[in-house]
Amino acid sequence: MLLKAEGLHKSFQGTEVLKGISFCVEAGEVVSLVGKSGAGKTTVLRCIMGLEKCDQGTIEIDGNYLCRSTPNGMERATKATIYQIRKSLGMVFQNYHLFPHKTVLENVMLALTEVYKMDKKSAQEKAEAMLKRLDLGDKLNNKPFELSGGQKQRVAIARSCVTSPKLLCFDEPTAALDSALVMDMVKIIRDLAKDGMGILIISHDEKFVRDVSDRILMMEQGRFTAELTSEEYAKIMRA
Repeated sequence: MLLKAEGLHKSFQGTEVLKGISFCVEAGEVVSLVGKSGAGKTTVLRCIMGLEKCDQGTIEIDGNYLCRSTPNGMERATKATIYQIRKSLGMVFQNYHLFPHKTVLENVMLALTEVYKMDKKSAQEKAEAMLKRLDLGDKLNNKPFELSGGQKQRVAIARSCVTSPKLLCFDEPTAALDSALVMDMVKIIRDLAKDGMGILIISHDEKFVRDVSDRILMMEQGRFTAELTSEEYAKIMRA
């Protein structure tokens, strides 16, 4: 099991946002979380990424516990374990979060040289290979402002994938894309899953979710209300 979350609870200022969420993601599987704004999708993602601490529950990623409930209260990962967990995780943010003053190649190399301490030559070779795979081989020296929305999205994916994460998370990956680019995104994500990467997606795009997902988890008011295959989800959307 690549990702296992059990009984996640999270409150903000006395308001319970997550009410016992449990789910899993296997290697090579694409799982999407869907629901109206305020359902708790983003909070789930932030807890998985370690950007928020859940109040109760267990999160296990690639065999390491980020947190877990025990009879004595919450047990949280040490700094060393968190470092190992973060090496297993990648995140593609809705607004890309690219460094505007750096080139496409420099953006993708950054984690390799600064976090993984890879030598510059090796980092450049790995970054170039990933960018070429995503059809950005001719954009290596461009700055983010020179790219289209779809190209920025692919740079953000390259930056996350170049460190070979086992689980890649997406926050509204099609929000700024037109319909043609959405289909490109489906292909990219399915190709990553074929390589054995687990994919967790938050999205409001019903057609995209149907086309890309192996399983779809529907959320409402902090709880999962249904777990569906893409075919089952499509039937509900047509009803």
